[in-house]
Amino acid sequence: MEEKKNIPRLDTIKKIVLVVFAVILAKILYLTTVKYQHYTELAQSKTYKNLTIEAPRGEIRDRYGRLLAGNKNQFAVKISGDSLNKQDKDKDSKASSNEIALNLINLLEKNGEEYVDEFPIYVENGKYFYTYDKEINDYKKENNIPLKYNAKQTFYKIVDDLIANGTLESSDRDLDPVDLQSKLNEKGYYPPILVSKWLFTAQRDKYDWLESYDIEKTATAREAFLKLRNSEKLGIDKTLSDADARKIMLVKDLIKSQGYSQYSPVTVAKNIKENTIAQIEENSINLPGVTVDSQPVRYYPNKELASHVLGYLGKIPSVKVDEYLEKGYNKDDMVGLSGIEKYYENQLRGEDGYKQVQVDAFGRISGEIDSKDPVSGDTVYLSFDLELQKVAQDALKQVVIKAQSGATLKSKLGDVSASAVPKAKSGAIIAIDVKTGDTLAMASYPDFDPNKFANGISEEDYKALQPENQNDTLAPNALINLATHGAFQPGSAFKMVTGMAALESGLDPNYTINDPGVIKFGAKTFGDYVWNHGRGNHGRTNLYKAIQESCNIYFFTLGTGKNWMLNKDLGIDMGAEKILKYAKMFGFDKKVGLDDEIGESEGKVPNTEDKLKSVQSMLRADIDKKMANVFTDITRAKNREEYEKRIDKIVSWAAEDETPGRVEAMNRLKELKVKEDKVEEIADLIVYSYFNSAKWGTGDTFNLSIGQGENAYTPAQVARYVAAIANGGYLVDISVVDKIVSSDYSSVTIDENKKEKINFKNPESLKELTKGMKLVATKGTGAKVMSSFPIPVAAKTGSAEMTGKIPTANEYQYLKSHASSYGIDIRQAEKLAEQLKAKKEKELSEAKKKELQAKLKDKSITEEEKEDIEKQLAGKIEVKLEDTDKINAQYLRKAMKELKPDLTDEQIDRFKDDYGTFTWSVAFAPADDPEIAVVCVIPQGDSSIYSMFPVREVLGQYFGLLSNNGQLTEEQKKNMTKEQEQRYQEKKQQEESEKQVNYGVKPIN
Repeated sequence: MEEKKNIPRLDTIKKIVLVVFAVILAKILYLTTVKYQHYTELAQSKTYKNLTIEAPRGEIRDRYGRLLAGNKNQFAVKISGDSLNKQDKDKDSKASSNEIALNLINLLEKNGEEYVDEFPIYVENGKYFYTYDKEINDYKKENNIPLKYNAKQTFYKIVDDLIANGTLESSDRDLDPVDLQSKLNEKGYYPPILVSKWLFTAQRDKYDWLESYDIEKTATAREAFLKLRNSEKLGIDKTLSDADARKIMLVKDLIKSQGYSQYSPVTVAKNIKENTIAQIEENSINLPGVTVDSQPVRYYPNKELASHVLGYLGKIPSVKVDEYLEKGYNKDDMVGLSGIEKYYENQLRGEDGYKQVQVDAFGRISGEIDSKDPVSGDTVYLSFDLELQKVAQDALKQVVIKAQSGATLKSKLGDVSASAVPKAKSGAIIAIDVKTGDTLAMASYPDFDPNKFANGISEEDYKALQPENQNDTLAPNALINLATHGAFQPGSAFKMVTGMAALESGLDPNYTINDPGVIKFGAKTFGDYVWNHGRGNHGRTNLYKAIQESCNIYFFTLGTGKNWMLNKDLGIDMGAEKILKYAKMFGFDKKVGLDDEIGESEGKVPNTEDKLKSVQSMLRADIDKKMANVFTDITRAKNREEYEKRIDKIVSWAAEDETPGRVEAMNRLKELKVKEDKVEEIADLIVYSYFNSAKWGTGDTFNLSIGQGENAYTPAQVARYVAAIANGGYLVDISVVDKIVSSDYSSVTIDENKKEKINFKNPESLKELTKGMKLVATKGTGAKVMSSFPIPVAAKTGSAEMTGKIPTANEYQYLKSHASSYGIDIRQAEKLAEQLKAKKEKELSEAKKKELQAKLKDKSITEEEKEDIEKQLAGKIEVKLEDTDKINAQYLRKAMKELKPDLTDEQIDRFKDDYGTFTWSVAFAPADDPEIAVVCVIPQGDSSIYSMFPVREVLGQYFGLLSNNGQLTEEQKKNMTKEQEQRYQEKKQQEESEKQVNYGVKPIN
């Protein structure tokens, strides 16, 4: 009975619940249908957004606080993807997102504004191309890499080039690719290659971009472009031209690249003009979502001044995008790419602020809710003196420009003249505090204006900074800092190393030889400069005079511990190993401390074992070509493996304790089945051209002792070595940074330089070297520039001869123009060159096919990769060599040598110019109480006048001689020797007399 009473109650409750749900459902339907537009507009009118306020980059100043790199405000056009999307959803909007994008780009173009164009497909002459492919090809061209090389081939081409120039060891090639890439990065090389997948980073980016639009990665640029243009999602008007369609695409793609931050406005154009701002503001109703914003931009008030040290900014490199994004950067942020800007990125980068704002349906800000001010980056103070830097840079530029014509070098300290040296086109100078290692000035010529990079450098401006002759590794390069990355033979500037080694081994600095000017050693002669340029000699010479006049014979004597004129030992323990030991003690085997500040390369201290490896490498390259068809039973083409074994066998003979002589070599060649008529020729080649010079010998020690041969050091390394002589034997790390001050001035980080006492037996011996160096400035090889300098200076000049010929800018044309001189029919040679290329292309095509077949068997590949490989194998695999000057010249040269087997590379290149002599000058002052050391090098400068002149100018500015119009202070006069004081007075009298010259104007009575 009770149960029957409960049933009506439950029914009642159910009815109530159903009614409530019905009401709720009706309300929902009402809100989402009848009132949909009303509430949508209401929601849109109360959208909240966070807008980033970009933080100013920290400043870079000189040691006295003078601005070197700062910021200025510029106006930028930004567009909000969120606002554009709303325009397409709003039926009442006056313009679609496509119309807004097109109108904006057209307005910018009309006003001559540069805008951000990162859409990765461009159209030229009706053809479609990927910018990713262009990026890869540009990298290859800049680094002299064949355009058809894949990522792996490119990577190892770079590795091989670095092994060839001594940056890497030959054993490094066997490292795991990931470890090898890390080593390249440590050396300052960043190939844009993913070694884990053997892809160029641009390839990876291309595949990622295509995938983001659901386009197959095998699609051509045209296919991808048309698919996007015709996609319903973009909704581009079919009647628009491809050019206009692309404008829409670039804006939409720019917004899309923001990912989940599409509500955040993206920059479309920077540094826009006032009339452009006005037009955008006037048309704001027709350009919803488009705003003009003020943002800081990097500014270098002194333009080229200290450009290599300051560095420049650029977009985040593709290989480092992920790394920067993890740190909170945006993809379109500008970051430091070289110099202080790069290595102090973390300190210079500020902390962005934000504004939380309320915007209406047109994307216009209607109110500010919250905000956080940006925090600027820290200020980096350099150890530089701005005025000293100006003098260094101006003097260096004057020298390089005037050397080419022989024009007089102008200075308040006295004009100087020298013969014209047309090949002198670059140079470097560095000045440091000898006690602390602080860099006071550093310049490299040619230089560049970092302002051009501040908003992204144009392709035209970037090309203008590249070397004119891509085939010449020594061609001037404005983006390379020769002071830290140019490693050159130091020549006679190295002689103090040999001198110190000898003094520490027991040499009496007054030990005297009677210099004949030349030593004949076997078939070779080793002479003094005065002998080689006039059959002169230095006569009776001790250590001081040998430094003063740069007597090679004296240092040959010290280096070998033997007086070759008397055939008598000096009784001191000297030799190559001793010289190399002291070179390392002076820090020539280490970086100088700039690697973490602006980056640097390290020079190379040679070792006696390297020569054998070098000779074996040259021998292999030589006989590999010449012996292709000299065996009776095999040829290189048909029996490659056995051929390589025999070549390896011959090369190995060079490493034997006693290398085979001519007769023994002939017997061994017969055993290897070399043709009878070729045995004598090959034996003479390998014995006299290679075996006899395979091991380190006396001639190599001669060259080492005077800074020639395999010595190669940067100006920064040489500066540290000179400072060690000046400061009594301390190796100081060089630095360009003085301190870092936080943006709120709450902390100051002082840069401390490492200082290490060199373990000399008797550091006082350095004073003996200084005595000789003082004579260089007053009576010796530096006297023409320095003799009238009023402050005592210790100096040394040096010249180093660069072997080899200068490659031409067009090697193919060079070979064609001289073919008749080689006795070769150029038409026949060109035909054979094409055949050789075709043969190589066939080999490469077969190799590519085998590589793909092997990869197809790899179980770790994805289905997508497998499908791609099968598609390639199904088609015709054809590898083509690029039609470039380098490739064409390579095969034409090869054809010429096949047509005329006796033709050598030396004979082919005989019409090219020789490299000029590199000139060095080093100095420190005051000589007896040193403060500053200066080093200058002018590649192919020939005369020490051109390297000593900038050194004198820097010293003059440092001691106030230029700013005081050449007048000395009383303190400076006290430090002068009588000789210097006399020359100083004579110079002043001469200047006064020049002012009183009568130009034929009669005085009025």
